Amino acid sequence: MPYERCRAALKRYMYLDRVTISRQMPVLDDEGADSFAMTDVYTDVPCKLSQYGKELQSEQRDREYWLRADLRICLEPSYDIRPGDVLIITHEEQVFTLYAAQAFKYLTHQEISVRRDSEA
Repeated sequence: MPYERCRAALKRYMYLDRVTISRQMPVLDDEGADSFAMTDVYTDVPCKLSQYGKELQSEQRDREYWLRADLRICLEPSYDIRPGDVLIITHEEQVFTLYAAQAFKYLTHQEISVRRDSEA
């Protein structure tokens, strides 16, 4: 299949980063009541983190600036990534904690847009 060769090439040459995906899952607490806890759904998944936009903007205060980076993660389409999942991505010895948006799946891969806001 041509898609399998494409997926293998993406995994070998592009997916050099790693991601752990966590989400809120229902659990029972010590007293037997329903609760939620963050649970790792997938660990150490090969992926590619890239950025496609960056801007510096000021808020209402004169000395406060925010840096907003629009990031995208690509990985194999077989993973079920849901909006709101927490993505902990290791990219070239940097660790990013990001929140997933809706996954956009192709036959060969899926793309998930994430945004990271931080003080400059």
